[in-house]
Amino acid sequence: MKNKYPKVLVVGQIFSYRSGGGITMSNLFKGWPKERLAVASASYLSNNPDISVCEQYYQLGYNGKLHPFPLSLILPRINCGPVNISEPKTSQEPKNTPKPGKFKSIYRLVREVLIFLGLYNVLYRLKITPDFREWLVNYNPDIIYSQLETLELIKLVKEIHLLTGKPIAVHIMDDWPSTVNKPGLLYWYWKKSLNNELINLLDQSSVFLSIGDSMSEEYKKRYGKDFIPFHNPIEVEKWLPYSKTDWEINGKFTILYAGRLGNGVNNSIVDIANAVMDLCSSDTDLIFELQTPDISALQKIVTLGEHIKWMQPIDYSELARKFASVDLLVIPFDFDEDSLAFLRYSFSTKIPEYMISGTPVLVYADRQTALAKYAAKGEWAYVVTDNNREILKNSIKELYLNSSLRRQLAEKALKIVMQNDNAEIVRENFRKCLSVD
Repeated sequence: MKNKYPKVLVVGQIFSYRSGGGITMSNLFKGWPKERLAVASASYLSNNPDISVCEQYYQLGYNGKLHPFPLSLILPRINCGPVNISEPKTSQEPKNTPKPGKFKSIYRLVREVLIFLGLYNVLYRLKITPDFREWLVNYNPDIIYSQLETLELIKLVKEIHLLTGKPIAVHIMDDWPSTVNKPGLLYWYWKKSLNNELINLLDQSSVFLSIGDSMSEEYKKRYGKDFIPFHNPIEVEKWLPYSKTDWEINGKFTILYAGRLGNGVNNSIVDIANAVMDLCSSDTDLIFELQTPDISALQKIVTLGEHIKWMQPIDYSELARKFASVDLLVIPFDFDEDSLAFLRYSFSTKIPEYMISGTPVLVYADRQTALAKYAAKGEWAYVVTDNNREILKNSIKELYLNSSLRRQLAEKALKIVMQNDNAEIVRENFRKCLSVD
């Protein structure tokens, strides 16, 4: 009997292999019949979301524009409505297509001012326009899936639910409810408003998904709901052939960080870079590679050179080969209170990808994080939970000198990921969760 795939409307997040939420969603929904998947998003959809999983997209906006007033006066007009993502791109871009970075500084400044004045959540309110209503009725989803992450998306999902009467599946990627509100004149008002709106939406929802066990435990206490953990699964047949089988050092000992820069990781990246430079000053031959999109942002926090190198991001399909080619992979989380509040329950998209690579992993994070707890419990990574440069340096040195330790960690990680994160099994469980009668 053919498996039943419900018709899903994804609200907010787009399918993409360029962000953690997009990668996780793409890998969970991969193999879903394309005619039974659609996305409605306020993200700029001409930035080419992945179409290998889904081809139906609707560009949300504000009264027919991508941005509300006053940003609509600054940014080019982008028409809202159905977007044919699969259409081949013309050689010439439309005149109203925003150029990367052209309006970024102005946008950020105006946005920060609106947040401080408490006006951002008033202006940024996605509504169901007549055109979007018609599109919704024609698509007629069986279930509404959203990672939420903003007050405007909470309200939009609620409105779609009221319009369609279809069940809601909420999937929480990190603890954004605790950190999404920024300091401003109406901070406490919007904090309370978001919490009330989220609780109200959860009371109307049917499926509750989290990114990991720690988040499920916390959200059970906080919201009284049973959240089922689903994080990024692994297509074993695509990753396993590249998995490392030799842990001897050939050439320079290479450490790799692959991912974003910014809040929650920058300070720990600097710590690792400094530890590497300290070790290199005493005749230890190391290279710390940072595979991240923004080299200018990277140069603001570290000094690039012989031992600290920037690497251009590569296609997702090439990650298996890359991760297996280095000697040590690192997952750094910052130790300050703000970072801990945001990342405490997070489960990095890279974790199962690192684990199946056969390359040993160093976790540098506070012991309160779900990441550190998971790694320590499973003993699949070398875990440093002290924000101490000397301890970090000695830990890297131990991994550099001890090939049997590297092999032990890698083999344990491979065994765990094969048991828990096989995409074939995870996707079927995910399908069952969304098959709400």
